[in-house]
Amino acid sequence: MDTSTYKKERRRFFMGNMLRGGLWLLIILGFFILLEVLEFDYYALMGRFYDRPLVLFLIYSFSETFFGIIPPELFMIWARGYQNIIQYVEIVSLLAVISYIAGIIGYFAGRYFGDLPFYQKIKRYKLNRVIPLVQKYGFLLVIIAALTPVPFSATCMVVGSLRFPFRKFLFFSAFRFLRFVLYAYIVWHATL
Repeated sequence: MDTSTYKKERRRFFMGNMLRGGLWLLIILGFFILLEVLEFDYYALMGRFYDRPLVLFLIYSFSETFFGIIPPELFMIWARGYQNIIQYVEIVSLLAVISYIAGIIGYFAGRYFGDLPFYQKIKRYKLNRVIPLVQKYGFLLVIIAALTPVPFSATCMVVGSLRFPFRKFLFFSAFRFLRFVLYAYIVWHATL
C-alpha cells in the first residue's frame, strides 16, 4: 500500500470514529433531553447517589479499568445534577484523572500479564477486534480511543501487550483529557 493511500485510510478511519463518537454523545444527550421533555426526573432517581458519591466513583473506576463498560458521559450527566459549575468541574476532572489512570493500569496489565493464560483468554474473546487495529494504526488508535467510544482501557491493554513505548503512550493517551473537556462542556450546556 503506497503512502498516500495509507494516509487517506488513516484519515478516513480517524474521521469515521470521531463521527461515531459525536453521534454517541448526541444519542445520550438526546435521551436525557427526551426525559426532560417528558418531565421524567432523572435526578430524583439518582438522588440517593448524591448522598453517596463514593459508590458511583467506585463503579466508574471499575468500569474504566475493565473495558469501559459504562460511558463516562453518564457520569458527567450525574455530576451535572449538582447544578454548581465548580462542583461539576471538580467531579469531571476527577473522572478524567480516574479514566487516564485506568488506561495506565490497562497498559501495565497488558505489558506484564500479556503472556498469562488468563490474559490470552481475554485477548481471544474481548480484544480480538482491537489487536489488528492497534497493529495497523498504532498510536493513532490510542488517540481515537481516548477521544471516542472505542474502548480506551482495552486499547491500552493491547498497546501494553505489544510493548509500545510507555512515554509515547502517556503522551497520546493524554488526549483523554481533551475528550472530557469537550464532552463536559457539551453536557453542561445541553442538560438541565
